[in-house]
Amino acid sequence: MSASFSLHQVGSSDRLQRFMHQLPTAVLLVDHEGRIVEVNEQLLRVTGYSREQLVSHAVQTILPYDGSIGQFYEELISRESESAGFVEVEWLDKWGESSKTPVMILLQEAEKPLYLLHFFQLGRETDQDMAQRIVNKLTHDTSLGLFVLDREAHIVEASLTACKLLGMDRLQILNKHVDQLFAGIPEQHRLIKKEWLDGVKLHNIATSWSNDTQRYELIVDANTIQDESGKTVGAFVLFKDITNLRSFEQKIERNERLAMIGQIAAGTAHEIRNPLTSIKGFLQMFLQSFTESGMDREKTYTEIMLTEINRINSLVSEFLLLSKPRDVQYSIVDLNIIFEEILPIVESQAHLFGVEVKFASRGKLPMAVGDTELLKQVFINICKNGIEAMGEQGTLRISHHIDHDGDKMSIDIHDTGPGIPVYIIDKIFDPFFTTKEEGTGLGLSVCQKIIHDLGGQIRVSSKGYGTTFHILLPYL
Repeated sequence: MSASFSLHQVGSSDRLQRFMHQLPTAVLLVDHEGRIVEVNEQLLRVTGYSREQLVSHAVQTILPYDGSIGQFYEELISRESESAGFVEVEWLDKWGESSKTPVMILLQEAEKPLYLLHFFQLGRETDQDMAQRIVNKLTHDTSLGLFVLDREAHIVEASLTACKLLGMDRLQILNKHVDQLFAGIPEQHRLIKKEWLDGVKLHNIATSWSNDTQRYELIVDANTIQDESGKTVGAFVLFKDITNLRSFEQKIERNERLAMIGQIAAGTAHEIRNPLTSIKGFLQMFLQSFTESGMDREKTYTEIMLTEINRINSLVSEFLLLSKPRDVQYSIVDLNIIFEEILPIVESQAHLFGVEVKFASRGKLPMAVGDTELLKQVFINICKNGIEAMGEQGTLRISHHIDHDGDKMSIDIHDTGPGIPVYIIDKIFDPFFTTKEEGTGLGLSVCQKIIHDLGGQIRVSSKGYGTTFHILLPYL
């Protein structure tokens, strides 16, 4: 094949870039101005660069050539025709060390041509070794999250599962320093810590991690990597995702607590409500008498007592909702209509606190199966909690995304408040747990039970700069 072979048959540059990422050897794509447009994973692994250090930079970053890319192309074709084979060129790695490798350059002829440089032996240098094959298996074919760090705390390897934990692509992660990857996040809260390079070892340590869309429960193992002389040259960390297992255990524990609450509620609800009914009836009589007699002070006291009686009744009602099944009216629900009906309520509440409400999914939500009134109760409750958490200013954002792995849709309600501290985030769904002075601690427990009864889940993520509740529901 001639080095000047036209790439018209390959199609668009998007298809060409996708083709690059399927190649087992190092390639890069350069535009007519000599700037790198795209690189593949193999080139990053061999050269030590991160994608950001190459893309949009001059091709001279990796090829020490003084002329333009067009001149390089013409010179390479001339040299190839003279040698009747592939020509070796010099290339530079991240550390400035130079090597030579055979290269083929292909031209996509267009108004603004593109050049594809294919470095053959850069792939062979890493693919023959058995250890690398094992790493490739760990990287692509297992459910383990794997990160490998070099001695300077750059991430030189990351499995697909590990990338999912960060919510990023491999090309965005490879060869980045951990400080750059976790910029703005304190060391103790990072998923990957530089202290592992100092010999800190972990074995079966449980931890939690939240990215922008999901919270994970993990088991972590970490250790250093030594060379033949015993010198530390890097570190590795393995993550096992136990989110589903932990969620199942928590659900069992919660059901056991709710069953105990149900037994208490069944035996005491009537005993509480019967005297409350009598007290409320007599207070209403007193209120009428005080009103007719013009006894304003006594009337005010009676109104306060009636308000408190109603609050106790409301608390008992929520208590009973946790303890016994509720008749769920299953139907096909248009979530767009639900939000159109509750938004005025949410916005009026937000206005009182100086909070702005942004609804990004207006008119875009899919149909779901559920109970309209119960879903309204959940959405209003969580929006109200978010508004109150922000104090006197902030933004409440309502959006959605499709969770293809779990075959569910997620309604995401995000506030810009102070966030939920790590030490209490696991308790917020527990009955009677509250941080509000006048809260009952039953609101989120009730919301969680409603969503579970509808076949969904509620997840929460908070990193100290806001909180997001993810309400996952089956959708059509």
